[in-house]
Amino acid sequence: MLLLVVYASFWQVLIQVLYGVQDVDPVADETARSYGLGTWARIRHVLWPTALPYVMTGVRLAAAVALILAITSELVIGAPGLGKRIGVAQASQAVPEMYALIVVTGLLGLLINVGARTVERRALAWHQSVRGEVAV
Repeated sequence: MLLLVVYASFWQVLIQVLYGVQDVDPVADETARSYGLGTWARIRHVLWPTALPYVMTGVRLAAAVALILAITSELVIGAPGLGKRIGVAQASQAVPEMYALIVVTGLLGLLINVGARTVERRALAWHQSVRGEVAV
């Protein structure tokens, strides 16, 4: 089950990283080369600041996918966890317990997303996408 969750989440991050690397400004990269920055310095000062917002988005998407897959696989496979408890409640006609567990799962997803957004805001405090946000 863990392998399935990691495998599916990996692709979310990888695709976002590829988009981030493609978004590097060629003028900025050529300027860094002309100033004699080495490969690691260009990665640190040009590529990483450009790709980091994409990486953080990928991590946030991967967290949502991981939660969905974990709950679904627990439900289908019967591994211990919220998914199994939802399945047991459904099979035993305990409808209020089943809906309570579904609400708990939704709240867990919301908590994970809020946590990921908080980390993203702190890591990207310098980025224009975060600076332009209105504080809630």
